[in-house]
Amino acid sequence: MTPRFRTPPARVVRRLLHLPIFYKVLVANSLIVVVGAIVGTTLTLLSTGNTEHLPELVALFAVTGTLLSVLINWIVLRAAFRPIEVLEQTADEVRRGNFHVRAPAVTFSDPDLDNLTSTFNAMLDTLVGYQERLRELSQRALTAQEEERRRIARELHDDPAQSLTALLVLLKMVHDRQQLTDGTVLRELIDLTSSALESIRAIAQELRPPVLDDLGLVAALEGLAMQYRQRFGLTVQVQIRGQCQRLAPEIELALYRIAQEALTNVAKHAGTDRATLELAFEADRVALSISDRGKGFDLNEVLGSGVGLFSMRERAQLVHGTLEVKTEPGAGTRVAVTVPLRPADQLPDGTEGEQ
Repeated sequence: MTPRFRTPPARVVRRLLHLPIFYKVLVANSLIVVVGAIVGTTLTLLSTGNTEHLPELVALFAVTGTLLSVLINWIVLRAAFRPIEVLEQTADEVRRGNFHVRAPAVTFSDPDLDNLTSTFNAMLDTLVGYQERLRELSQRALTAQEEERRRIARELHDDPAQSLTALLVLLKMVHDRQQLTDGTVLRELIDLTSSALESIRAIAQELRPPVLDDLGLVAALEGLAMQYRQRFGLTVQVQIRGQCQRLAPEIELALYRIAQEALTNVAKHAGTDRATLELAFEADRVALSISDRGKGFDLNEVLGSGVGLFSMRERAQLVHGTLEVKTEPGAGTRVAVTVPLRPADQLPDGTEGEQ
């Protein structure tokens, strides 16, 4: 096999194409000046008929024009490309993790490059704002998590633990008597055991409802409505539209948690004892909405500090859905989430989702 060698012109062209744009413009302008000097000088001398010193004059004008062109173009291009260099240096600092750096203004800069610099700095300001907001929301989420753990610990201590303690005392009394126990004591033991069991089941139901995995989203939402009626006195009207079907586990969990958070907000903040929960199954999507006719709120004030809304929006985005909140003071609130479905997101009826 005969080796193939690159021809010198091809090698030169390849190297020129890999030059920075600064040098490409410099070389192009210099070539234009050199060619113009050679052609102009030659034509001028030929038109006058003075060709005695033609090569020397052509060389002189070509060299002089080249040197002046390179010098002037270098000065002008350095000034013109300085904003780009500054942006490159600033971007490199951002890449290293310094998000508080900003591209400074450059003297004799082009207006378009000034606009680019301003846009770049504005983008960094927005990025820093998002980071600070995310840091604040993360702190709020951690605080809410700790509050939830504290609440669960308090509920376990106040109800199941006390019932089990009383049960233990009665059992020790029965053991100490070493005789048959009458019906009243047995009934008290049964009631205490049942109360402790119900309390533990209620806490477990709130943490992770088994019905969501066993029977699906519809049954879980109906159970959630009953739970809020018993716990908060909130009457939740559940409306199911379309043909019920099992969905992917992550979609069912996201919709359930969004409904849970929205109903909690209604129970605690809306100032009403009624809410409507609607779940609609469509061919290519599923839609969930929770609405009430309570006192509403100013959405702009809550968006920056509301962990609940942030959590609902994040859960919707995790399953490629969109969440919309419509509210205003005195006009109630409606939380609506829509999740697109793919064939892989739809499970046969009766199929149990796994987490």
